[in-house]
Amino acid sequence: MKLQLIIIMIFVFTSCSNSEEEKVVIDNFPQDINEAQIEIVSSLSGNQPIQPKGIELNARATLKERKLSRAYLIELLKKLSLKPIEQNYRQKNVNSFVDILIGPFKGTNIYGVLPASKSTNQYIILGAHYDTARDCPGANDNASAIALLYGVTKRLSEISTREANVLIVFFDQEEEELIGSKAFARYIQKQKLEILSAHTFDQIGWDKDEDRAIELELPTIELEEIYKEQGIKLGIPVHTTRVNSTDHQSFRDMGINAVGITEEYVNKDTSPFKDTPNDKFNTINFEYVESTTNLIYEVIKTLVSKNNENE
Repeated sequence: MKLQLIIIMIFVFTSCSNSEEEKVVIDNFPQDINEAQIEIVSSLSGNQPIQPKGIELNARATLKERKLSRAYLIELLKKLSLKPIEQNYRQKNVNSFVDILIGPFKGTNIYGVLPASKSTNQYIILGAHYDTARDCPGANDNASAIALLYGVTKRLSEISTREANVLIVFFDQEEEELIGSKAFARYIQKQKLEILSAHTFDQIGWDKDEDRAIELELPTIELEEIYKEQGIKLGIPVHTTRVNSTDHQSFRDMGINAVGITEEYVNKDTSPFKDTPNDKFNTINFEYVESTTNLIYEVIKTLVSKNNENE
């Protein structure tokens, strides 16, 4: 009886992993950046159906939900005129018996590259995870950061001269011990790219006290100075913390200059709905998303255009 149960479980997991990729079409996508960001969070958190099948993406946790999410993100990168690239990975379970029973972790990171104005092997990474906890719409965690990346990338694409490539990546399986970003950091290392810095974003849609403040998680002195300088110019408070529990950790562990950016998690002005069914579209402060987008754009523009004072 026990042997039969094991065989059935293996069949179920195998058949799910081979399911066909969902197709997504994004029609009439807003040209205004803030309107586009609202559209992104609304679609990814199930507030509105994703085309063409009218599917409501109420979470991004199961294999099917994550595949549908990736299909949407692929189309989103195309809207930015970037070529979407899928990085598939496999990672063994720590428990070897579980690994034999259900197989290794499998996932897919999606990324695209906004090229520099002239050929270079230097890159700045901007990343955000797209998965959620089970049964969680994930409007703030982490559709808000995906919307931010869209807005920042859209504005960076309009700069005439960029001295470094900007790599935009959406990580799978952050909610499962950072598996996706760890796989991507290893992948980047094998590509032998020169990474100037990695900036990962997690939860940037909550600002109850409306002070527009952000937190930097474990920045280097150089990155902290740039963020705070731009924060002063825009009137945005920038606080520094020692939080090391999200995707920037994966890059730091590989020796890459990395920083995490979030709403005020340590300062207690953070969404109370994390990893719950109430992390919904109507909880997002889109003025805060816009404010943070402006700050991140100015920071990354500074990093890619250090010798272009007239931009």
